[in-house]
Amino acid sequence: MSLAFLVTSLIIIATPGTGAILTIAAGIRGGKRLSLVTAFGCTLGIVPHLVAAITGTAALLRMGGVGIGVGLATTHR
Repeated sequence: MSLAFLVTSLIIIATPGTGAILTIAAGIRGGKRLSLVTAFGCTLGIVPHLVAAITGTAALLRMGGVGIGVGLATTHR
């Protein structure tokens, strides 16, 4: 691994994502309760993507409408 890769990785890991920034902003604006609700909402929003990735649906979605049609036609005989 190169030094540039390590530095870039460290910057990406250390930078908060959009969910973290939203949660912090909600906490500053509305306190602990709003912060917890926002964090729960952000986590809940990830669940459909997680399920799609686990079940392979994400690959079908990536293939496009034709892929989904073929996938549905082969699974619903």
